[in-house]
Amino acid sequence: MDKSASILIVDDYLLIRTAVRQVLTELGFINIFQAENGKTAQDLMRKQAIDIVIGDWSMPIMSGLELLGWMRKDSRYARTPYMMLTAESNPASVRSALQAGVSAYMIKPFTVHSFASKFMAMIGSPSAPPASPFQRAAAPAKPAAAPAPAPAPAASAPTPLTPPLDTGAHVIGLQQPLAERIKKSTVLIVDDVPTNIEILAGALKDEYAIKVAISGRKAIEIANSFQVDLILLDIMMPVMDGFETCRELKANPKTAGIPIIFLSAKDAVDDVVGGLRLGAVDYVSKPADPTILKARIATHLTLAAATADLQRQNALLVENAHLREDVERMTRHDLKSPLAVALHGSQALQDSELTDSQREHARMIEMAANNALEMINRTLDIYRMEKGEYQPALQGFDIKALLERVAQQTRLAFAPNEIDIRFAAPSDTICLGEPLLCYSMFSNAFKNAAEASPEGGVIKVDVSPGYGSLHVVIDNEGEVPLTMRGRFFEKYATADKEDGSGLGTYSIRLMAEVQGGGAEMDTGDGHTRLTITLPCV
Repeated sequence: MDKSASILIVDDYLLIRTAVRQVLTELGFINIFQAENGKTAQDLMRKQAIDIVIGDWSMPIMSGLELLGWMRKDSRYARTPYMMLTAESNPASVRSALQAGVSAYMIKPFTVHSFASKFMAMIGSPSAPPASPFQRAAAPAKPAAAPAPAPAPAASAPTPLTPPLDTGAHVIGLQQPLAERIKKSTVLIVDDVPTNIEILAGALKDEYAIKVAISGRKAIEIANSFQVDLILLDIMMPVMDGFETCRELKANPKTAGIPIIFLSAKDAVDDVVGGLRLGAVDYVSKPADPTILKARIATHLTLAAATADLQRQNALLVENAHLREDVERMTRHDLKSPLAVALHGSQALQDSELTDSQREHARMIEMAANNALEMINRTLDIYRMEKGEYQPALQGFDIKALLERVAQQTRLAFAPNEIDIRFAAPSDTICLGEPLLCYSMFSNAFKNAAEASPEGGVIKVDVSPGYGSLHVVIDNEGEVPLTMRGRFFEKYATADKEDGSGLGTYSIRLMAEVQGGGAEMDTGDGHTRLTITLPCV
């Protein structure tokens, strides 16, 4: 394809757009456009002809799949190659994208080599990937599902694609309704009189699978060898009566959970009580009314199935609790250390002699590491803070230097909005807190202020040291909506933000309080002022 082709990168994550643009530039493409969501891309494509689209799946306002659907219905873009660049790796998502007409599907995170190879194959121009000093580095990805192998790319968009997916694969957690599962239950009828078995089997065979046994010993063998969901057990049988049979079934862990209904002509109180004490769920006297018997069987099968579901859910909760503890240990001890090294290394690189391109890569590494640290802190630490289990490692650090790094990151992230961040912070002001936690907290606060500011807006940051504490006041243009003012710091409260989680300001106050400080908000006169208080030395 002509290297002058117009390529549009659509992703709400700036670092992904930057990384993809750099790879395309190294491949020789010169006309590269960017958009932060599907709606912005759609508006641009109506004004500017685009030859190739590389789009994320999950974006605010309009997703990548919605953008693809619009393209395939528009005569101008019905055949335009579209590469879905996403963290959505489950088979259903892949299938949806292929059915919508995607040309290639790339799973994040990706390497320069894999992206270049798939992109060139998609446009029908196999080519060696670009030679770059950063070629072996993986491009950053938004936190999401684990990566999975991507399907083979297609040569052109309109060609029907058939993904090699096993549509009949078992999906964990996707079960049939309880009523449907009960209809497939197996009932074991145990009676030494064949006529009784014939009558019972005739009444139940249209609703359940039936197995029969003419002795207690045979019933135990069947229950151990096959799936049995309920047992109708006679009491008066030779060699091994129903009580002894029930006792052995309940003593075996493999069969102990099978509901047993005694079905007997012995209807004395002692017989009924004795049977229930052995673990039977019910006792029905012969001759049994078929309608009543069916109702009791259905009730106990439903209870047994519901109990089994609860047991599985409890086991899953226990497993998830252990998994959460394992992940917490891993993220606290295994991930934060290398991320801290990446942060320090990228900052040191920026102070050395680098080309403009290399310096940009170093800044991207720093931003990606900070984003990862923010995610770790906000998902794991917030949970522990809520439970009162988080113990911050407080130490003295230069608050001005930390805020300057956060401001630099925010300016870069909101460069299209031309947000100006102005400081009024005294030098050598030592804050007492946990530096990484404070970095995450102030990154969140600056991000919220930038999102609320108009284009070209000014964010003023003032640091006021006091006796034993300091106040960081973040002042941005724009007022908090009336409906949000009383809920500003509440969990899950969001002012109709498309991609808002409602955890931003909640986590800011939580992080400040756990370090011995606090957070307050004041809004009015066209401005919002967030004051974060922390201890100082």
